[in-house]
Amino acid sequence: DANLAEQMDRAATGERIGALIYLNHQADIDALGGQLTADRATRHDRHTAIVTALHDAANFGQHDLLEWIDTLPTKKVQHVQPYWISSIVGIDATADVLELIAQRDDVALVAFDYPIELTAPVGGDGAPDDNSTLLGGPEQGLTAIGAPDVWAMGYTGQNVVVSNMDTGVHGSHEALASRWRGLNPLYSGNPHWAFYDPYTNNHNFPFDSGSHGTHTMGTICGGAPGDQIGVAPGAEWIAACPIDRSGIAQTVADAILSFQWFTDPDGNPLTSFDVPNTNSNSWGLVTAHGYPECDQTFWSFIDNCEAAGVIVLFSAGNEGSSGLRRPGDRALDDFRNMAVAATDPYNGNNIASFSSRGPTNCTSNGSSA
Repeated sequence: DANLAEQMDRAATGERIGALIYLNHQADIDALGGQLTADRATRHDRHTAIVTALHDAANFGQHDLLEWIDTLPTKKVQHVQPYWISSIVGIDATADVLELIAQRDDVALVAFDYPIELTAPVGGDGAPDDNSTLLGGPEQGLTAIGAPDVWAMGYTGQNVVVSNMDTGVHGSHEALASRWRGLNPLYSGNPHWAFYDPYTNNHNFPFDSGSHGTHTMGTICGGAPGDQIGVAPGAEWIAACPIDRSGIAQTVADAILSFQWFTDPDGNPLTSFDVPNTNSNSWGLVTAHGYPECDQTFWSFIDNCEAAGVIVLFSAGNEGSSGLRRPGDRALDDFRNMAVAATDPYNGNNIASFSSRGPTNCTSNGSSA
């Protein structure tokens, strides 16, 4: 990858660089998913088939590479992390080792492990300074999308598991505490099936390293008695917290681990009660991070997660008319990806001035969408 080559050129002698190794052998999830759809497979059977195929492809495709890496001195190689959500191996290695890896017949690409960042909240364009008259009633955004009408029909998100990938969630927040999935008896003794922290392995109870993840989960499903702030107040939630952790470098690898966890939180392909129905992401990458438009780094992770039964959503970004963040700029078809812009309910529900929006050329033929 050209950006990794640039980092290697800048590196001091003996310096290790974070990289992602993409193997040639990958599971054909498009074909398998198509067959499962044709067979009208249940969500449970789909999850089992997809996750098993992903594990098999990773075990087969990575075997020789990992054996070879084990022979290298630790001063040249550290932090080797195999993934199965796509057959990829994360590694910190010196430039000479990365050159050797890139020349291997079983390797498709060696790419730089970039930073990522959240999409910070922005105030509404025309929101009144004093909205005290709205307390207790539905938030204006909920009314704008018709959520109260759906609630009146009896649909509040009951029997649905939602999730977000963000800074974490305050598990004791009054608007969310009672519906953390980890309280379900099915999770007794296994809170790590309902909250994932790739840094400290502190999975016993949800926490938020900032406030952004709690904010976005509130939009998804928040709702204390008398407070109507979330779209699906009857849903249960799980969360992963890899984004913008204070003092720790944010990397693509952390997001991969999180997508992998969302695809199979309990680590058992034969179960599906733990798999969220939706996954919301209010973060993204811009050109300043080193990512060109239409960068495909996350595409396979998203597709494989969705093939296993999880609907993945991204925010468009808060960069106004300067363009969409990656991977929200992808528009291969009607479903990949689904990027959500912001509207201003105080101004006719027009797109908010701060909200990113199209057009995008990240289509199957490069045309504008």
